[in-house]
Amino acid sequence: MDTPRGVAAQAERSANQVACLRFLADAADTANAADALTVGAISAGTGLSRPTVHAVLDDLTEAGLVEPTEPSTAGPGRPARAFRFAREAGLVAGVDLGPRGVRAIICDLSGRRVAYTELRQDPSPELIQRAVHAAADKCAIDLGRLRAIGVALPGVIEPNGYLRASLALPELVDLPIADVVAADLGKPVAVDNDIKLAALAEQRVGAGSGYSDVVYLQIGQRLSVSIVLNGVIRQGRHRLAGELGAQRGMRWTRNAQRGQLVWASHPTGEAVLTAAANGDAGAQAEIEDFCAQIAARIATVLLTVDPEVVVVRGGLAQDSGVLLRPLVAAVEKELVFPERPPFVASALGREAVVLGAVGNAFDRFGSDIYGVKDYPSPWHRITHDHLPH
Repeated sequence: MDTPRGVAAQAERSANQVACLRFLADAADTANAADALTVGAISAGTGLSRPTVHAVLDDLTEAGLVEPTEPSTAGPGRPARAFRFAREAGLVAGVDLGPRGVRAIICDLSGRRVAYTELRQDPSPELIQRAVHAAADKCAIDLGRLRAIGVALPGVIEPNGYLRASLALPELVDLPIADVVAADLGKPVAVDNDIKLAALAEQRVGAGSGYSDVVYLQIGQRLSVSIVLNGVIRQGRHRLAGELGAQRGMRWTRNAQRGQLVWASHPTGEAVLTAAANGDAGAQAEIEDFCAQIAARIATVLLTVDPEVVVVRGGLAQDSGVLLRPLVAAVEKELVFPERPPFVASALGREAVVLGAVGNAFDRFGSDIYGVKDYPSPWHRITHDHLPH
């Protein structure tokens, strides 16, 4: 049995590993990523003693997370030992599977994106791993370095990765998605609801960054709500938090048909918003009427959760104003108290789901990915570069 002293020593060792690895990763963000740092530089940057840094780097080198190399500059005499973060040593994938196809990204251990692909095919569990393989093949990446996968699906997801209910993907209901993907790729798989993962990404590094309590509202083919409280997705006891469309007989709006929004002035919600932004009076009137219909239910969510901010995604970023203005005005009419959260446009757009999927994999499997306890997920690097639109 571990003694208290042994547990404390292990915790200190892990903290020192995290400090050194983070310093090397952060240094690569501001310098040539191929540059290495000496033990002296790492000691000065982390505040750890040189003997401690030597011991930590030996552990990290053995784990394959750090690579010894020659220093970028060498003075007279014997060159000092230098080290770099071997971010290419491992990979983490994120996949967004929807009714119209799949999107997949692959990141290295630092969170930098190294591959991306989109496939327009009929959804199936096999399409998830097919997308990961396609992204890897596209960039000549060896999937033998893959360490974890995050998957986003529309619907109610059980903790074990089963899809319990889904209006968008009824053909996949009751399938063990996590088990199927894990069996093919041989790595741990984290599966969660697409809108919940979008909300998480927006809270971590998007329009909700800096806030702990965020309500995320997506308007397009569906109207969906997700909640992040204290920086954590609110799942609920039965993982039904935010599933407002599951109330029997409840329709958000007159144009909702089995969870799908059917627009009158243009074929899609995005097209309606774009037309409204371009001055189409019919589209503008439809948006205003839509906002008036959903305002009472949004107000109910706000009074139940009392969030710090509401992040709204609907259409293209440049068209967000034509939705936010009437939505805010309509919600204000429903509220008695003057205190209310700001409504802001999504910063990540349609990327939020797949970014949330890969970020969730880093969060869930950090110890497996790095072999270092409590190493923070590299959210800020995951979202640094934008995906193709």
